[in-house]
Amino acid sequence: MSTDLDDRDDRILELLQADAWLSYVELGRRVNLSASAVQRRVERMISAGVIRGARAEVERPAITPGLILFLLAELTSESRHALQRFSTSIAAAPEVIEAWYVAGEADVLLRLRLADMAEYDHFVETQLNASPLVRRFKTLTALRSLTPGAQPQ
Repeated sequence: MSTDLDDRDDRILELLQADAWLSYVELGRRVNLSASAVQRRVERMISAGVIRGARAEVERPAITPGLILFLLAELTSESRHALQRFSTSIAAAPEVIEAWYVAGEADVLLRLRLADMAEYDHFVETQLNASPLVRRFKTLTALRSLTPGAQPQ
C-alpha cells in the first residue's frame, strides 16, 4: 500500500473526503490539473489502496405511518383481464402497500398508507370511484397492531 503522494494527491484526497461526488473536472480545477491527470492520480491511489471506497451520507426523513387502512373491494368482474387491469392501476398508486386477490366477502384486499383523510378521499376518487372495475368497497381503519413488534411499512 505504499505510494508516493505529493501535495496535489493530498489535496485531491482532502477534496474527495469532503465531497466524493466531485467530478474529475472540478477536482482538476481545484488542484490546477486536467481532468484526465486527476483521473490517473485517483486510479493510482485506488490501485495502491490509499482510496478504499466512497460513502454517501444519507439523511432519511422519519417514516411516519399516518393512516393505515384496509380496503375490501368487490369488482364488477373477476375475469383474468379485469383482474390484470385492476392490478395494473393499483400498482401505480403509491398509497397501496399490499394488494391481495381474496375469496369471501370481497374480491380484493388492499392495505393502504395515507397521510390523512384528504389523501384517502383523493385515492377513493381517483382509484375507486373513477374505475369501472370497482362495484363497491368497504374501508377499515387500523387503530394499532396486535402483533408484537409489527411495524407499519
